[in-house]
Amino acid sequence: MTSPGTGALRGLRVLLLAAVAVGLSLSSHVAAGGAYPGTVPLVVLTALTAVAVRPLTRGELAMPVLLGSLGAGQVLLHVVFEQCVILSVAPGQTHHADAGPAPWMIAAHAVATLAVAGVLRHGEALVWRLWAWLTGRRLPGRPRIVVAGAPSPHGILREPRSLLAGRLVRERGPPVAA
Repeated sequence: MTSPGTGALRGLRVLLLAAVAVGLSLSSHVAAGGAYPGTVPLVVLTALTAVAVRPLTRGELAMPVLLGSLGAGQVLLHVVFEQCVILSVAPGQTHHADAGPAPWMIAAHAVATLAVAGVLRHGEALVWRLWAWLTGRRLPGRPRIVVAGAPSPHGILREPRSLLAGRLVRERGPPVAA
């Protein structure tokens, strides 16, 4: 089984992140009174966004990377959607962006970005942990609990103890007599 950072699973993660970024921007744009840009522009924007986020998906996506990519997507796609609206507005008409973004709209974008990034982060963690469990591999930076017998002064193995992150962790109870 290949890693979630390679192969078809990586492609699925790329498409999901691109679709979520475009969908988040589109839903915010339409909720604020903007016009729907059409299916063809959305497919093209999703493909371009997928190309842009692909390098980020070699490994597990951390929260700062998700926040940065979704935040940048919100800003860039807002500009693109506004250009689509400007091109579709007849001469002499105005659209909602003439007055500039309202503070509540910026706050709504920020809250939506935080919420979606949190959901994606948990999904990423689930995918990578499931892959590690199915393949029996250890994820970098995650200590593995190893049970080893603790030698006695006479060379006989006593009760098992856990080794966590390279240090000996004794089980709870009274001290062992030497």
